[in-house]
Amino acid sequence: MKIDFTYLETVSDGDNEFIKQFVITFEETCLSLTKKLNDEFASGDFVNLGKTAHQLKPSAKMLDLESSVDLENFQHNPETATKEKLDFISTNCQAGLAELKNWAKEKGVE
Repeated sequence: MKIDFTYLETVSDGDNEFIKQFVITFEETCLSLTKKLNDEFASGDFVNLGKTAHQLKPSAKMLDLESSVDLENFQHNPETATKEKLDFISTNCQAGLAELKNWAKEKGVE
C-alpha cells in the first residue's frame, strides 16, 4: 500500500501539531469504527452499519484508502456488507494507520 499524503500535507500546511492530532484521531476512529461495523454486521443492524460506514468514510478518503469504496457502498447499501469486505476494511485501515504513523515520524511528528 502506498498512500498519497498530498492532501494531508496541503491541509496541514506544515503544522506538525495538526498532523499529530490527525494521527491520533484516525487511530481512534479506525479502531473504534471498524469494531463497530463488525458488531453491527454480526447483530444484523444494517441501518446503523450504513451510518457507521458514513462516519469512517471521510478519514479513509482523506488517505485515499482502497476501503473507502466499500465504505461508500455500505453507506448507501449496507445490506451488501459481507464479513470478507469488513475484514478488508479493518485490515486496510490498520495498514493505512501504520503508513500514516511512519509518514508522520519521518516528518518529525512524535
